[in-house]
Amino acid sequence: MICEIRKYGDPVLFLHAETVQNIGPLELEILTNMWDTMIHNKCIGLSAPQIGVSKRLFIVNAGGVTIKGANPEVLKEGALVEEMEGSPCIPGIQRPVRRPGKITCRYLDISGETIETELKGIAARAFLHEKDHHEGILYLDHLKPIQKRMILKSLEK
Repeated sequence: MICEIRKYGDPVLFLHAETVQNIGPLELEILTNMWDTMIHNKCIGLSAPQIGVSKRLFIVNAGGVTIKGANPEVLKEGALVEEMEGSPCIPGIQRPVRRPGKITCRYLDISGETIETELKGIAARAFLHEKDHHEGILYLDHLKPIQKRMILKSLEK
């Protein structure tokens, strides 16, 4: 099912999402809805808060990597790389964001297995972007304060 993506200003986007204890039928349904919503909106990733669910569920479909999982963690970060980012929560606005170009990460997959892997490039960026959503952080929060203020001012209009 395609869900409505929450827009900037929605309180759920600023919450610390709940840790997922296990992947059960409800979590699988949410992940399926997230996948449908991601494809419909032509995104490369999505987190549960973006569809109004404050749980640490996420999906990534970027750089040849597909992940559906929960509780993303970063164990190790490589050198920073600046690339453009955007979000369906803030439609029509993209800005360069500095993030590690390579990470070692851990998450719970849909079968309940703990996966530890290395991600590079756009897959690492998408993983980090979705993980941020679980902390109530948007990509705008990585910008310089003046850049963020200018964007927020334009969003108010």
